[in-house]
Amino acid sequence: MSMAASGVEVGKLNDAALRRWLRAGVIRDYRDPQFPEIRLRAAAGRTRASVHLVLNENGRTVWQKIGTWPNMCIKTLCADLPVMLAKRNVGGMVTGQFDSVGSLLEWYQEHIATNTTYSKSWRSNIKSMIKCHLLPRLADVRLHNVSFITVDGGLVKPMLVEGFSPQYIREAVNKLKAVFAAASKLRLISANPLAGYRVTYSIKVADVVDTRLFESDLAALFTRLSGVAMPVQMLFVLMMMFGTRINETRLARWEHFAGDYWVIPASNAKNKQEHRIPMTDSAKALIQHYRKWQLKHVGKRSFLFPGNVGAISIRSAHEWHTQIRFKHFTSHDLRRLFRTIVADLGVDTMIGERLLNHALPVLLRKYVKSTLDKGMSQALDQYHQYLIYRGFSSVAPEILPRSPVESENGQTKSASGWL
Repeated sequence: MSMAASGVEVGKLNDAALRRWLRAGVIRDYRDPQFPEIRLRAAAGRTRASVHLVLNENGRTVWQKIGTWPNMCIKTLCADLPVMLAKRNVGGMVTGQFDSVGSLLEWYQEHIATNTTYSKSWRSNIKSMIKCHLLPRLADVRLHNVSFITVDGGLVKPMLVEGFSPQYIREAVNKLKAVFAAASKLRLISANPLAGYRVTYSIKVADVVDTRLFESDLAALFTRLSGVAMPVQMLFVLMMMFGTRINETRLARWEHFAGDYWVIPASNAKNKQEHRIPMTDSAKALIQHYRKWQLKHVGKRSFLFPGNVGAISIRSAHEWHTQIRFKHFTSHDLRRLFRTIVADLGVDTMIGERLLNHALPVLLRKYVKSTLDKGMSQALDQYHQYLIYRGFSSVAPEILPRSPVESENGQTKSASGWL
């Protein structure tokens, strides 16, 4: 089994090879050169994978989900593939007419594709949900047949059988309802057949759980981080050390780490303002160690977290996040925990806000830049020492002292390891 330059795992299409690929926990896609039309994509948790046909139709690449492994027999699929491809009626889809749910979904994708009033990530999420779940299950349903029971039997129950969580199924239903609501408001359909439908009519959805991370969770978080693949570990270690967002962290390039700063370009920042983060000695050691690891195991890359093209996708980054969860928390909760600990350490409020790249009032923007930089650097030094005192060395034993303080040979914490 090998990894192609595109970041897709290459190997044989058999159950044993697929299990090894999922257990490895890093590469998202899988293919067999003998069956180029079949592509598998790991699901969150990496206990199963969606199976797609990937074909070129009318000059563009089209993905069609056909099942979920291990529910479907991969050996049977490979045997039936020639007949399946021969029977496909390429180009037979009716477009421009809202006679089916499929044509309505296609319209909605075009409707939001260039609408920049919605964020790029939201549009991408909608597109993915339509392609992976709504079209495969509901494309052929005629609009005049759409009802609550259609959604229940054609979408909710099948997704439940395939192992998707109730919360994720609710998200899929809400996306479908948004499509019908938009078409109804624009008078593209005479009535909205899903108005008033709730997923709780079909399944029980648990109440929202408390997702917060506390300082008491640090030991469990360190343990989980120390047990995942190096790129996964590094992504969330950086977020934890600097309070950065998952999107701006996944887009980090090696050229952004110059001298004493990590520079997050305005194009990557949520508020579209460049963010310069002082690098502590511990952070520099971490970056150097990871760069050596990447050169040895992945090869020279522009991005810290390379994907098929450019950096890994935001969806892949969120899938990585499931590997470090020991309780229900979001990746953004790492940022909140950072802010909480920094505040508890007595760091000035404005310094804390600048560390998070929050916009400051006009008067505060006049604050002396050198004072800001010095305050941010001191705050990060104090915060990183606190993390090491709490056991952060377990995450990266290659470059950290195994004890927070090493007194042998006259060394102190600031003279050995990271600090």
